[in-house]
Amino acid sequence: MTRRAPWSDPLARYAAQAIPALDLARRHALLLVFLVALTVFALSSRHFTSTTNLLLILMRAAPLGIVVAGQTMVIITGGVDLSVGSVAGLASIVAAKLMREQSAVTLPPIVAIGVALGAALIIGWAHGWLITRRGLPPFIVTFGSMSLIKGLALIYSDAAPIPIPHDTFAWMWRIGSSPRPIPILLMALVFLALAYTLRNTKLGRYSFAIGGNETVARMSGVHVDRYKTQVYMLSSLLAGMAGILLMTRIESGAYTNGENYALISVAAAIIGGASLQGGTGSAWGSLLGVLLLVVVDTGLGALNASLWSTGVIGGLVLLAALADVERRKVREADPPVRMERPPNDHDSYLLQMFGKLQQAIKQQLACEHVRLYMVDREAGDLIQQGRSQDDRTIIGPAQHIARRVEHTRTPIWLEDLSENDTVIVERIKPEMQSAVAVPIHCAGRVVGVLELQSPYTGIFDAATAGQVMELARQYALPLEDAWLLDSGWLLRHTREAFRHLWDEVYLGKCALAGWLYTAENVSETHPAGRGQEVQQLLLSAIDSFCESEIGDHSRARRRYQVLYQTYVEDLTVEEITEKLGISRRQYFYNLKDALEAVVHLIVNREFNAQALPVAVEK
Repeated sequence: MTRRAPWSDPLARYAAQAIPALDLARRHALLLVFLVALTVFALSSRHFTSTTNLLLILMRAAPLGIVVAGQTMVIITGGVDLSVGSVAGLASIVAAKLMREQSAVTLPPIVAIGVALGAALIIGWAHGWLITRRGLPPFIVTFGSMSLIKGLALIYSDAAPIPIPHDTFAWMWRIGSSPRPIPILLMALVFLALAYTLRNTKLGRYSFAIGGNETVARMSGVHVDRYKTQVYMLSSLLAGMAGILLMTRIESGAYTNGENYALISVAAAIIGGASLQGGTGSAWGSLLGVLLLVVVDTGLGALNASLWSTGVIGGLVLLAALADVERRKVREADPPVRMERPPNDHDSYLLQMFGKLQQAIKQQLACEHVRLYMVDREAGDLIQQGRSQDDRTIIGPAQHIARRVEHTRTPIWLEDLSENDTVIVERIKPEMQSAVAVPIHCAGRVVGVLELQSPYTGIFDAATAGQVMELARQYALPLEDAWLLDSGWLLRHTREAFRHLWDEVYLGKCALAGWLYTAENVSETHPAGRGQEVQQLLLSAIDSFCESEIGDHSRARRRYQVLYQTYVEDLTVEEITEKLGISRRQYFYNLKDALEAVVHLIVNREFNAQALPVAVEK
């Protein structure tokens, strides 16, 4: 962590405000690319935009589009399903074999298709169970399943296509004088259902929540395991449906049906705006991604340039992924944490910073029940912070969860407080059921402890503790500075440093220098050198304070003069009061106000100091 200048970059704030416009521009850009590709191929081949050819393109896109609809749901949750191609092939084989007359068991086509889709649902449930209950990564589960299912399809079909009764489903693909584009209608219905699901159902809303932050979703009461399993079942069901469509088109079931759908479906979803990190995606974006891939592939084939197809599609995927990364960088360009002056005497710097930390925890972890403990630098006491500066409690028992975390320097989480008999946990509310406490590290020391509680059991685990630790790390420096400000530590030691302003050896060893430097910096720099830098820092703070006090207000000018004459000119109290024509009482009030203002400047580095040219880190 680095002591830094205050946030003053308007460009990042403007970029953050422009996120919706950027998203809209991205969607329009994808549509523009699709229209440009369609126009280029139409100009290159006069038959490309004929009604028959456009129907053929849409029919070719139908099975892939249905697979992409399911893949989009999976990607939104932050997962991926690489088994869709194998599931499509197996479903086509199962349906073809069950409706074949020479089989041991012959079923009506509708029943056979139902059995095949049921098998696909079971596969999806198995994926969800392994991912949610056994904790396996989606990539590993579906990648292994892809090979396993393909092997089962090879064995079940003897590695040969299984024909179905001729002309049984030919009517579905008829284009002639009276076209019956059933696959196109089916794809349209699937994407309409997907759009409705994402916008208006719990499954859709929770899918976005899970992909955005699974821990937050879980802590908000979402049954994450159930909904993730449903998403993988839906993906496998739609993959099985695509396999059935492919079977009806070529009039046979084969393990090669949809074998390249795994990567192409992911590519279409990414081009359509979904992110492999989860949390983003749309039905119409994915549909447009499917149509773009099929149009590019078909158009290049019409131009006898089909060898370029794979390379062009790969380039589109990379561009879409790059756009997603840049978009996320803009979203994450939040201003650094900075302390503002408390609006009145009843507020405090620490409560201000704690409020910002609580807001971050609420946004990222959906937890509203938070406690903060800070370590007294001089006494070593662990003090629980309350709603005011007077509402603070010293934590005594070693068995207290915060004391134990401070001592062990490692996080502690309790999944069920009712079963805990080793650690003392004071419930924030009677209904609290679980808790996690993590140390706040700064400059190699534990400066505080952060405790979260939840009304649900089994919420906190090692992953959650890691997320809380990361948040605590981001806020450790401003929290400690705010605590040192509120407790008066910084004011006392800044006053002592000013009293020895011209003693560089003292300044190099004083407590203020220890606050400014890490232990590593102290060991590498001679105390005299550090003293010169601290001296320059204090003088620069006084100069900055002078600039901030410029004006016609006599009291503002007097504060600066009192500070300057006391520590820079080293005049006595009597000399200063006589020179400025003020009482001793006015002198001490002015000096106190000036010191408080300078300390605030030093904490936020609100001046262009030549001292400490290298960022001071903790």
